[in-house]
Amino acid sequence: MRNYKVMLVNLNSLPGLGFSPVFPVGANYIRSLLLEMGAEVSFIDFVRRPDWLESLDFADGEFDCIAFSIRNLDSMELDGEYLVDDYLKMTNLIINRGKQRNPHARILLGGSALSAYPEGLAEVFPYDAAITGDTEESLFQFIRNHIRDMQGERHIAIAGACPERFAFEIRYEPDLVRAYMAIGAGQIGIPTRCGGRCPMQCIYCSYGLLDRDTNYTRSLEHLRSEILHLYEIGVRELFFTDSIINISPGHARNLCHLLIELNLPGLEWTAYARPTVNEEFLRLAALSGCKALSVSFDTFSPEMLTSLRKGFSVQSAGRFIELCRKYEVNLIGLLLFGGPEETELTVRETCEFANRYLEPGQLFFSFGIRVSPGSGLQTLLGQPGDELLAPHFLGFDERIFDYVLTHLDGRFVSMNLLLKISKWRAAYKQMKPKATAHPRHTMVCPEL
Repeated sequence: MRNYKVMLVNLNSLPGLGFSPVFPVGANYIRSLLLEMGAEVSFIDFVRRPDWLESLDFADGEFDCIAFSIRNLDSMELDGEYLVDDYLKMTNLIINRGKQRNPHARILLGGSALSAYPEGLAEVFPYDAAITGDTEESLFQFIRNHIRDMQGERHIAIAGACPERFAFEIRYEPDLVRAYMAIGAGQIGIPTRCGGRCPMQCIYCSYGLLDRDTNYTRSLEHLRSEILHLYEIGVRELFFTDSIINISPGHARNLCHLLIELNLPGLEWTAYARPTVNEEFLRLAALSGCKALSVSFDTFSPEMLTSLRKGFSVQSAGRFIELCRKYEVNLIGLLLFGGPEETELTVRETCEFANRYLEPGQLFFSFGIRVSPGSGLQTLLGQPGDELLAPHFLGFDERIFDYVLTHLDGRFVSMNLLLKISKWRAAYKQMKPKATAHPRHTMVCPEL
């Protein structure tokens, strides 16, 4: 008897995608899940093995399934490149090569990009099955059904029961981790699941499509083991990949206590957070080695906070920034200009708040909101989801670029940032307008 064999390809490890490579947290979780099921897994990552891009000899082995993972379709920036064609070209090359020896291998597609754009990707990608929603059960049933359908292959097997979600240790291959560290992607991600699904309802976000379940948290025992393993490999900076780490203050505090107890010299961590007045969390974050908390404020205008459905006030944002300063927790504030109803007044309100509360190095901003399937913005615009695979952005007054540069302190605007803004603006000007079902809002999209 032999185990079911899977070749799992991380398509986001392809070079030249227009954004910095990050450690494949989701694909590595799937690899660990497959191993937990008793499958054999060949994990194909082109950061680890750039030579595979030319040889494709990894596709000459024996396997029952070719699985592709796509994390990002594009950078979600105005000047980002459309990458679906790049993914499709590599996918077809691998399938054609792999099926020469394994003509009955089934093609599987998954990843957060598929969960976010299921209708669009279904029209262009060649696959036999797609994994969305309940990843564990869907993957388990896919493999069991494939084994059942393979006539004369009854010697192939996997585990008798589907592993429970997040109820196992995630396995990290040392050479894969070190390959990402070697190219400067030193933040290695761990899914901590501090409370489940993001409770915020930001108008542009489709996270609900990616994370439908709400009540899962990962055990501290598994997190302890994974942190120690990564530290032994040489990792000194962790990224906790929750949508928001302080969804559940209790679990977040427990994680901080674990790190304090481990007391690993030089170990730091970062995460996304939402504004909170919970001083205990920020105190423990500082004590446990928090390098930075990234917060998607998006705006500091009361009107725009309502328009974007952020769920917090300008006052609570200011209090949070003050508490971060008190406990010496570095803050990275993210702003997004060009949302629904953005005007010079709302831009000025945001910039004046940032000028008062933030320091250089704490502020990052961009322009334009990509319209994502499943988001409140898609509903507002009445746009069919299957048409959003190519980048579509909410239309906004081009003068927004000028308003930001007028009202934001020059200490936040470097020469490199000015060049980037120039590229964003040039890309925006070249986009074609597109009508929506909303009487006041349009979309823009690039010519592809």
